Amino acid sequence: GVTACASAGEPVGAGRTAPASAPSRLWPQATPAPSPSGSQHDGETAEKVPGVAPVPSGDIHKLDAYALVKAEVAANRKATGADALDDATAAKLASSCSAARQARNCPMRKPVYSDLTGDGRDDLVVGIEMEDHFLSLRAYTLVNGEPTRVLSTIAQPSSIEVAGRDLIVWEPWTTPHYALRSVYTWNAQTHYMDFRRYEIRRAENPASSGTQRDGEGRS
Repeated sequence: GVTACASAGEPVGAGRTAPASAPSRLWPQATPAPSPSGSQHDGETAEKVPGVAPVPSGDIHKLDAYALVKAEVAANRKATGADALDDATAAKLASSCSAARQARNCPMRKPVYSDLTGDGRDDLVVGIEMEDHFLSLRAYTLVNGEPTRVLSTIAQPSSIEVAGRDLIVWEPWTTPHYALRSVYTWNAQTHYMDFRRYEIRRAENPASSGTQRDGEGRS
């Protein structure tokens, strides 16, 4: 990464800027939440996932994403807030989700890979469906080959996008045709996906406003 020193009042370089790219929507067939959000943001702390073997090659695709998530959830069963997963969802995850077979009641959406950290290697994004349209949204990277969770938040999304190194969550808002847009961005200093900002925007996609629901199921 790029480091810089400056006297008081002088600008400090923020490091490399990710190239601009068009947003890529994650899980486009998932049913959007129909009501305003009850999101929870976590304490912004990276956490190594216990019980998962390191990947010396640094290729996160070599990990079993379902086993990784189940190990991380099992290690955090007593967690509260944005790290928490209700007992019913945790039980379904443990019994119904695997790389070989995802039962109909498996709450975990298909794993998505994207370079969120800007190191040229893919990272892993997962969504775990909970009750009342809540989604546990988590992201993982490899730190010296060690599987590490770098995002854990709970939202009621109408859609989720990746644009460059930004993970963008759209949620329904109380005003028709508008949506809450939350942005998470990799922080090279804290080694975490920071919650950077949220704003109310006119929804470009009708599903983003909560006024229309798109297709059922996962992609």
